Amino acid sequence: MKKILIALVLISIFATSASAALNWRIVSHAMPGTIQHKIVEDFCETVKTISQGELIIEPFSAGVLFPVFESFDNIANGVVEMGSVYGAYWPGKHPGFLLTTRPGCPLSTFAEGAYLDEKLEPFFANIYKKFGIQHLGHLMVSPIYEQLMSVVPVNSIADLKGKKIRTSGIGALYYEALGATPVGLPAPEIYPALQTKNLDAAEWTFWDDNMRMNFHEVVNYVVDPAFQNGTCEYYPLVVNQDKWDSLSQHLKDVVIVARDRARYHSAMVYVTEMISREKWRALPNITIVRWSPEDEATARSVGQKLIKDECEKTEEGKWYLQVYRDTLWELGYKDEAKNLGYEEKK
Repeated sequence: MKKILIALVLISIFATSASAALNWRIVSHAMPGTIQHKIVEDFCETVKTISQGELIIEPFSAGVLFPVFESFDNIANGVVEMGSVYGAYWPGKHPGFLLTTRPGCPLSTFAEGAYLDEKLEPFFANIYKKFGIQHLGHLMVSPIYEQLMSVVPVNSIADLKGKKIRTSGIGALYYEALGATPVGLPAPEIYPALQTKNLDAAEWTFWDDNMRMNFHEVVNYVVDPAFQNGTCEYYPLVVNQDKWDSLSQHLKDVVIVARDRARYHSAMVYVTEMISREKWRALPNITIVRWSPEDEATARSVGQKLIKDECEKTEEGKWYLQVYRDTLWELGYKDEAKNLGYEEKK
């Protein structure tokens, strides 16, 4: 009888533990099978392991639960608990989200980008907070510049004139300033738009993910480097504020540790990108294009001016601009800092 009672107690304990487990969902803007979505999957696995199953977060890739561009509202309203979706998609919610990306930014490594984005974290945390969302910093910083893939040659800035280019955030203002027509499309719609030539060109992410999405099948040219994004917070980690507040401190700590492990994985993406870049270069149907030094300088200058103009519209933006240009100066990018209004201290 005693053994039976012990067994029943153990069963009760395990049942209580199982029922107490929290089950959350996180959405990303990445397509399934890509390195970017793997980072989100690994984050979820780390949370489950460290919390010993107390918090289970199920990852969903682009468009599985709802269209990507509905992610913000669904996180804010608690339909899903968490998200890791490119902040540049949300300028319609708040103009500050335009500053997720930095056209013409000279930074080109994970370390530099992470250093700057840590300094800028309060800017984005304040914006997300207005909508009932807690910003937990970056899950991924882009390791290299994105590419611009096209079905027609884009050998110079002049070739952009009148071209329909899929882009997002401040990238739309950037390509418009260079003479192109920006088009907003979520990831699943880019391939067919290029295939049918309803788009002339598209920026999406990086070499490996672009190949995994089979864009090499429907484009013939790649501009590398392109300057529409710069090194930036590519994957923010955000959570519904009420859900975050309801977590114990222990589980909050688990999420932060898992975030930091995901940052390690995102830093390692650089290696994969270098390998994938060589695969692209070896394709017989692909021509890798690099603009002239004069055009590259113009492209960077246009991007920097856009950032400066956008920042100067609000007090929040002016703070962002000061942090940005001070950091560039600190890291040795003195000309770019001056372009953004930095004044050398005497």
